[in-house]
Amino acid sequence: MHHTNKLLQTIGIGAVVLLLLGCAGSRPYTLGPVKTFDPDTSAIPEPDEKEQYQYWDRIDNTTFHQLEKPLDLNRTFRFAGRMLGVAGDRQADNVNHLDQVPESSWYSYRHYHNPMTPKELARGPNTVQPDTAREWTIFRGKLEGANSGFFIEDANGNRFLIKFDGYKYPELTTAAEVISTKIFYGAGYYVPESTITYFDPENVRIGEGVKVSVDGETRPMTRQDYLDIIKKRPRNKDGKIRALASKFVDGRPVGPWGFEGTRNDDPNDRVLHEHRRELRGMRVISSWLNDTDRRDANTMSVYTSESYIKHLVQDFGNTLGANGTSIHTPIYGQAYLIDPRYMALSAVALGGYVRPWEQVEPEVRYPAVGYFKAEPFQPGHWVPVHPLPAFENMTLRDAFWGAKIVMSFSNEDIRAMVETGQISNPEAEEYLVQTLIDRRDKIGRYWFRRINPVAKFHARIDNQKLVLQFDDLGVTGNVFSSSSSHYRYNVLHADKVLQKGERVNDSAIEIPLQMGPEKNRKAPLVVQIQITTHRPGSDIIAKETRVFVALEDEGPRIVGVEREE
Repeated sequence: MHHTNKLLQTIGIGAVVLLLLGCAGSRPYTLGPVKTFDPDTSAIPEPDEKEQYQYWDRIDNTTFHQLEKPLDLNRTFRFAGRMLGVAGDRQADNVNHLDQVPESSWYSYRHYHNPMTPKELARGPNTVQPDTAREWTIFRGKLEGANSGFFIEDANGNRFLIKFDGYKYPELTTAAEVISTKIFYGAGYYVPESTITYFDPENVRIGEGVKVSVDGETRPMTRQDYLDIIKKRPRNKDGKIRALASKFVDGRPVGPWGFEGTRNDDPNDRVLHEHRRELRGMRVISSWLNDTDRRDANTMSVYTSESYIKHLVQDFGNTLGANGTSIHTPIYGQAYLIDPRYMALSAVALGGYVRPWEQVEPEVRYPAVGYFKAEPFQPGHWVPVHPLPAFENMTLRDAFWGAKIVMSFSNEDIRAMVETGQISNPEAEEYLVQTLIDRRDKIGRYWFRRINPVAKFHARIDNQKLVLQFDDLGVTGNVFSSSSSHYRYNVLHADKVLQKGERVNDSAIEIPLQMGPEKNRKAPLVVQIQITTHRPGSDIIAKETRVFVALEDEGPRIVGVEREE
């Protein structure tokens, strides 16, 4: 009985907390500077390198994290609150008043914020390529694992990891790695430099003291070990071997970072990773590329020369149609490899329930592309191979953030980045370009129907009128037609409606300035503009976006953006 009363008290307290959460709220705008940079780059003592366990994160997120979720009272009460309609999803913690992610050691403003040319996107993070005209020196070998390779230093002193395609699928994995690295870079993430290279196998030597591990034993690397690695690798007409060259990053790697929690030896790491928008919204970007092996082990923390930790995303050999040295199969992206949802259905149906992808044979039209299709892709249901806490916490606002980044890449941008994969078959390259375009558009159609996709707000004064200009990303992304897009708006000040109106096929709202900024006003006048977007004849649900504009002596300034989910 004592335990029952204690449980009821706990539930009661939780309900009160939820009600308070539903009622409480901070001011949705700021009259100070909008935070566009998170100062998480302060100098810190050099941390120890964390060990990397290739398989532990899979076990942890698939098993222990799922068992812990019901025991998280905050999560449980918030779920109950959503069911009762008194609380919403927990929003990301590192979002500024404009509903944006500030730049930081995790994320940089690139293509969406500062449009890059196709040439710049194709270059990506790359600064140098391996010097193939002169001798390479192997300083470390890798004989074990699914894909053997080695580490080299070129004549210029630059160091690279050299990896190869699987024997059955030439060009597949190396192309996927390079293309997806460029896309993630354009999206704003920090990534290693990677490029396709062709090298003369006779122009490689083994350095002194190089050892390899074979069956748990360490021994000196031999010339035969090297020849075994390059044996049967495809060669071009000049006899050179194709490989992926991934440049060693500047700084000292100090282990992976995780999609949950923080690093306890980094004072700059203050935001729980599962509540960082750039990690939650990454789910949409990963879904575009079918980045199914995104997990802790495929990340890298680097202690920089400026004495802070930078957070990189790496290992894109399981994107597009590639699954390491082999191909994706239809389950990838459709369900977790261990998925309780479908396991329960199968149990109830006594095995009679057959999952749709179980009856599909992977169609591989082009070995250099693998299994990568647009038709079965469902943006709202996409999942990686194993659960990730940050991905599971993604809200509609996080998804919109990811979707607008995906939609910022034009057809020409996509083509330029795909060409860096150097796929020799033009038909295969064109197929990959078109599939990425089709998957991009499906992302836009899905997510832009679920939240009002007005963005990129700009305010100005024109002929004694306040003009709020904006982009309808659904229209600029060719998801919806401008002629069928209507924008209804209310203008408020101090909760009083000053003006109502509707614009058709015009993403600019004009507001007569009946009370402009006064020199003796202690604080700028702030007006709230509520915008709902309507698409007549469609099934799109209108959602409200609230834009706050401060009328200051220097001119109008956007000081807040709120999005209804």
